[in-house]
Amino acid sequence: MKQSLKLKNNQQGFSFLESLLALFVLTIGLLGVAAMHGQSMRTGYVAVQRMKVVNKGEEILERMRANPQGLEGYAGAGASYGCSSGSTCLPTDMAADDLFIWLAEVNAMFPGTPVVDIREEKLDLADDPSQMIRAITVSIDWSVRNTNYNYTVNTEITCTADTCKPAVP
Repeated sequence: MKQSLKLKNNQQGFSFLESLLALFVLTIGLLGVAAMHGQSMRTGYVAVQRMKVVNKGEEILERMRANPQGLEGYAGAGASYGCSSGSTCLPTDMAADDLFIWLAEVNAMFPGTPVVDIREEKLDLADDPSQMIRAITVSIDWSVRNTNYNYTVNTEITCTADTCKPAVP
């Protein structure tokens, strides 16, 4: 009978070493979960930045499509002419004003100083000489936590010789 009590005493509870091992395994698991959470936060932040860049790239292209006579004004640095819905501005002034406002929004939206490059190339159409195609490329470079990112969007704007050339006052 003494032997059965002795065996019973040896089988009671966890030992200190087993408890430490279980705590160590739990700690490693929790550290893994914390690392995954941190990585998902970083990835989510970059995804939001990319979404903003895509929206801003499409916005400037839409502004260019709405003002085909001022296309050449979008390649400059932009200037504020105070063009609004009720004012009368030349198409090139409207383009410079659009670009000024858009660049201010892009600079306020992204940390650091994003680099914006807008290029326009005239393409000839052999099929129809009355139409012109302007190939537009908008490129935005920005960095987040020492990692550089780039977004480039290309489009073509087709117009006639009358709607693509700048209006003369």
